[in-house]
Amino acid sequence: MWVAYALLVHVLLLGSIFVIYFRSPVIEGLQPQAVLNAEPPADRLVLIVTDGLRADSFFEDNCNNVPHLREIFLREGMVGVSRTHVPTESRPGHIALIAGLYEDPSAVTRGWKENPIEFDTVFNRSGHTYAWGAHDVLHIFEKLADGGRPMHFDAYNHDLDFSGQHKTFKLDEWVFDRVRLLLHRKQEELRNAKKVVFFLHLLGLDTAGHVHKPGTPLFLENLKFTEHGIWQTYRRFEEVFPDKRTAYLLTSDHGMTDAGSHGAGAAHETDTPFMLWGAGVKRSASPNNSFVANDEGQKLPLHELEQAQLTPLMSALIGLPPPMNNFGLLPLGYMNAGDKYEAIAAYSNALQLLAQYVRLQAEHQKGLFTPYLKSFEKLAQHEINAFRAQEYEASLSNSIAMMKLALEGIDYYHGYYRNVMLFCTTATFVGWIFYLYRLLIKNAAPRKLPGDAHEYQHIRITLSISIAAVLLTGFIVAQIVPFSVGFYMLLPLPVWLLALRQSADSNENVIDVGDYRLPAITRGAQVSKMQVLLLIACAELLVFTFFERRLISLCFVAFAWGSNWSTFKRNTAQFYKWVLLVLALGCFPLLPPSVGYQNQYLLLAGILLVLIRAVLSHGSQSYNWHTKWCNALILLNTTVCVHLHSQQMALPLPLKLINWIYLMYAIVSIHLSKETSLEVRLAQISYNLGVLYTMLCTSYESLFVQLLAMELTISLAARRAETEPLQHQQKSVQSSLRLAFTVLLYTFFSLFGSGNIASISSFDPNIARCFLSHFAPFVIMSLVLIKLLLPVVLNLSIVYTYCDYARQQERQIFICLLIICDIMGLNFLFLVRNTGSWLEIGSSISHFVIMEVTTLVLLVLSYMAKLLLRLNNCDRVVAKRH
Repeated sequence: MWVAYALLVHVLLLGSIFVIYFRSPVIEGLQPQAVLNAEPPADRLVLIVTDGLRADSFFEDNCNNVPHLREIFLREGMVGVSRTHVPTESRPGHIALIAGLYEDPSAVTRGWKENPIEFDTVFNRSGHTYAWGAHDVLHIFEKLADGGRPMHFDAYNHDLDFSGQHKTFKLDEWVFDRVRLLLHRKQEELRNAKKVVFFLHLLGLDTAGHVHKPGTPLFLENLKFTEHGIWQTYRRFEEVFPDKRTAYLLTSDHGMTDAGSHGAGAAHETDTPFMLWGAGVKRSASPNNSFVANDEGQKLPLHELEQAQLTPLMSALIGLPPPMNNFGLLPLGYMNAGDKYEAIAAYSNALQLLAQYVRLQAEHQKGLFTPYLKSFEKLAQHEINAFRAQEYEASLSNSIAMMKLALEGIDYYHGYYRNVMLFCTTATFVGWIFYLYRLLIKNAAPRKLPGDAHEYQHIRITLSISIAAVLLTGFIVAQIVPFSVGFYMLLPLPVWLLALRQSADSNENVIDVGDYRLPAITRGAQVSKMQVLLLIACAELLVFTFFERRLISLCFVAFAWGSNWSTFKRNTAQFYKWVLLVLALGCFPLLPPSVGYQNQYLLLAGILLVLIRAVLSHGSQSYNWHTKWCNALILLNTTVCVHLHSQQMALPLPLKLINWIYLMYAIVSIHLSKETSLEVRLAQISYNLGVLYTMLCTSYESLFVQLLAMELTISLAARRAETEPLQHQQKSVQSSLRLAFTVLLYTFFSLFGSGNIASISSFDPNIARCFLSHFAPFVIMSLVLIKLLLPVVLNLSIVYTYCDYARQQERQIFICLLIICDIMGLNFLFLVRNTGSWLEIGSSISHFVIMEVTTLVLLVLSYMAKLLLRLNNCDRVVAKRH
């Protein structure tokens, strides 16, 4: 029953984080501001988004990569850096640009594909909108309510090819052709239109970055084609609209790392270029920095702003109010339209932000206890009324101050229940850990209460928690607390009821809490104080490995030596082999992450090590003929596929089909094997999974995982050799705790050691090069998950094979594992940043999610490992081994 409780509680704890941090920032029930009451400097706006172009690619080599665009900004307009927010992906980047809204996190419930709540955009406010590009981006905006305004979207369903045999700039060429066709067919109609937006989404550079990596010759070829196409399109617009009332904005949704990935918060991913020119644009806004624009050393001002600030700026250039859900602040000094017009635009921006603040404040004030609770005191109602009544000409400075206060107030009410939620989540955590603790020490011989005392204790606990639940529910209803928040405020009560009523032994009697004793370290399999301290130190160090990957080396080496140093006999070949493996493995986390890094020589070393291990393993003589030949041929096939991919040659279809067939064969053949010896079955598991893992590698990952499996096998085999027979061992909490930490450490080390954990958010499509030539995100993501989980299954199989105690005390070990993970999760709960950048908040949430999911995933993978080893009936384990 405890497994069902564990699953339910961890799912609810994960949900609490989404309620605390992943609530939608979109405020409903708003009304749009009036169109700016003045003549705008431009009648039309051309928004060009070069998907995946980072700032360095634009500015490096004195802007020689963009010679045609340089002709423009040397003559007019301004250039700078726009900083995006995490996650640096296409969807949130375009929403920030066009809606002024950083990604609605509740969209995660729809797989980031749909909009759970509709939001306003520049397109919705415009008179006409014409858009071209990839369907994945355009469909975000075409499904939003447009209020009857003409919106024309022309998208292609791209099937991206990352084999390198096709030119990636063909995607941009399609867009340029469609734009020229529209300007040719509708030029007379468009000349008379006002407040028109043209949106060009150019995906070629993002594809080139993923396939060829930024800075490579093929990437620069795409960049030069795209910038020349933009220049030609600009010339065409100027020919069709000679009235000089067209404004142009060129920018990017996100950047890209040298490895061709994005999604995180590195400078290469968050820094994107922007280039603004045309009608209503100043030459300079007096920035602090500058950049060298050509080989002659000419310097130009380098402007810097937030990505969402471009939204109110675009709106103001063509006389539109900011979108209703915009959070961007109008950057001052960018428009060449007079002080009066800039004051009007800033006033409209301030009113739009105030409308969101007032709406949130009104929702909060509906509660019965609102007069007795805290409120945002920096912005009173009379100040809002006074600002609305003043003239815009004199309000520029007031508008700036009011925008900042409105944003601060919006943040205040969005996070109003955050501290309460953190407290309730902590209470739930502590109650759940206490429940697990009582399960763990059920054999510690606690004193049972007499029958009458048991009944009285039972009634007292139930009555106290019921009264608390009634009072808290009354407050939630009277205060009109959101349902999800109210649910998590009540959650600690049933968890603590479960913990306090949990018996410490097999019957359901209630135990006196005050009589509980800590598990005695002196009982059972004794461990020294130094080992206990080392275990605690390693656990805390494991928390910090999430922030600094290289610390996992110190943690692994310290734990390996502390646990196994006395296990081996000195001056033996086995001892020196183990020492070399530990030292070698400790070096891998010091290397660059494997995501996006390719090295055929290290990959070849991993292939050779897989073959050597298979030949020298104890069960090599028992391999089936198909196991020997299939694995060897697949490794050869992998080598051929990698070579063809490196030469940018297309993989023949038969080679890909063979790889897909082996993906199924690798698992099925193990399951169908009739071998009864655990060590022989482990040899086949190691061989098949090692080959399958190698097919998904790009550099040193296979070498690392094979060495890690060898070290774990040697250390567990040595410990088993010196351990007394199973029937004479006493159950020990310390033994279970040590083994639980071993499983957890090796799980994280297999992920962090090669940097694979980063691939969850920013994966390299090249890992699928043996299986695919086209970009299929869901298929590649499935292969990424397989790559992450295979080493864990292999490690668990080794533990089950060489550790009798793990098979006999599996329940106790997993309870220890739950306690360790939940204590670490509680660490991460307090390390979550309530303020700061999206990167800091998002990363800390990711750490918490990983910790809470780890135990549940290990439960599933342990079942898979037992299935592969045929350990369904644990009573027959010893017989099967012999």
